[in-house]
Amino acid sequence: MKRCLLTALVAALTLPLGAGGPQAPAVSVPAAGIAGSPGDLTSAQAQADFDLMRKALEEAHPGLYRYSTKAEMDSTFDVQRAKLNGSIRKPEFMTVVAETLAAIHCGHTSWQPDEETQKAWRSALLFPLRVLAEGKHLMVLFNDTPDDRAIRPGMEVLEINGHNAADLLDRICRTESADGDIQTGKTMHISGRFGLYYWWLVEQTETFTVKARDASGQTVTARLSGVSDADQKKNQNPVNNAIQANIDKLNWSHENQSLRFVKDPDIAQIRLRYFIGENYPMWVEETFKTLRDKGTKALIIDLRGNGGGEDMYGAMLVSYLTDKPFRYFDHINVKTIAPSAFFKEHSDWGSDFEAKLREGTTPDPASGYRVTATLHPGVAEQPPGKCPFLGKVFVLIDGGTFSTAADFCAVTHHLKRATFVGEETGGGYYGNNSGPDPRVTLPNSKLRVRLPMYEYWNAVPGYDGTRRGTRPDHVVQTKTANLLRGVDEQLDLAVRLADADAPPK
Repeated sequence: MKRCLLTALVAALTLPLGAGGPQAPAVSVPAAGIAGSPGDLTSAQAQADFDLMRKALEEAHPGLYRYSTKAEMDSTFDVQRAKLNGSIRKPEFMTVVAETLAAIHCGHTSWQPDEETQKAWRSALLFPLRVLAEGKHLMVLFNDTPDDRAIRPGMEVLEINGHNAADLLDRICRTESADGDIQTGKTMHISGRFGLYYWWLVEQTETFTVKARDASGQTVTARLSGVSDADQKKNQNPVNNAIQANIDKLNWSHENQSLRFVKDPDIAQIRLRYFIGENYPMWVEETFKTLRDKGTKALIIDLRGNGGGEDMYGAMLVSYLTDKPFRYFDHINVKTIAPSAFFKEHSDWGSDFEAKLREGTTPDPASGYRVTATLHPGVAEQPPGKCPFLGKVFVLIDGGTFSTAADFCAVTHHLKRATFVGEETGGGYYGNNSGPDPRVTLPNSKLRVRLPMYEYWNAVPGYDGTRRGTRPDHVVQTKTANLLRGVDEQLDLAVRLADADAPPK
């Protein structure tokens, strides 16, 4: 099972670190010290932790050189380690770790702070606005103060305590994850955790002077108090009422998997939040049987924000869109099946998993090992589903469409079985590095680094984007202005296309 990354991030403060594109210019903001965290690391302590991390990555990470060459990674290791001369505060070391792992360009390679830092975060007074990054623009979704009415949903944040919003986004992006050069996933992650990033990378403060601009171009400045995570959940600011009501209206189901007919019986919509759940196989079979029995002509599959899940659940959904056998994964690589004593000492590597690797892999003449169908059935040919849907298919995607959800999109796109609407997927078209992910604990900083063990390659040859995700046929960006009006522009376009007298793609 591939990790449902977004859920893990919110629940456990696991910050994913891959990078999309070239390094952004530095932002002139003060280095942050985290209140409540332990003091400085000595140069020797920081260097020892960094060297351990590098050794573990070089030994076990199967996709370390998937997007960056060995020479590029060696250079990154050297440049980042050079910053560890003299004592260094914990948040500065976290930044070095983040930017180092970012150079791998892997959305599943992640790190987690020590317990003291996590505790400090939970009680910290964070930036009190929830935001949506639209390109280089930072838009207000919710004002989480108890009663401030100066800053309203739909406004654009221009400055925070004198820091330009676009510069802050660039600063955060250097520590943020993405497969290859994909930007949409980074934007979504930043939107969801902007207050935490500001606290870590910029400053810990209890007050925020915010300069914002409304839709008419008028600017306002307000001094806002920070809010804790607990207070954010309790506060009920009336300025949020309209957007909250409209988002609730658009969010038609809270179930993990849902089916409705937007035009009964001709157009159906499936909403999948994650590819998880013991009831998923039965639900899929019953859902597609319903579509067959009703004579449905068009199907809209909503995978926006779907962070992934079980590999074979993605393959199963593909199987219900075709009446022919198909390949899902071309191959899966593993770098090592017998880690060194060093790796086992510093990680939670499991002996049971090692035994499965030894039985279910074969040596790869090029390097490492290849997973067989005995260990992972996804590398075998897949049969079509019992009652496949062969009508028009539309898939709604965005930067949160990641991991298994992105694999499903890539294979479905390759089979020419769907039209895609929305924004580029957050997961890579050709696959990703994920699967089992032992954690390596750095002994001095107590940071934990998660290393994916499988390098997945989807069976999708011939696409012109080895460093990109599945790109939509119809680009429709999620915008705050539409949420304020209760408009789902991506779904509305899919419905119009589904209702048109056009043959399946």
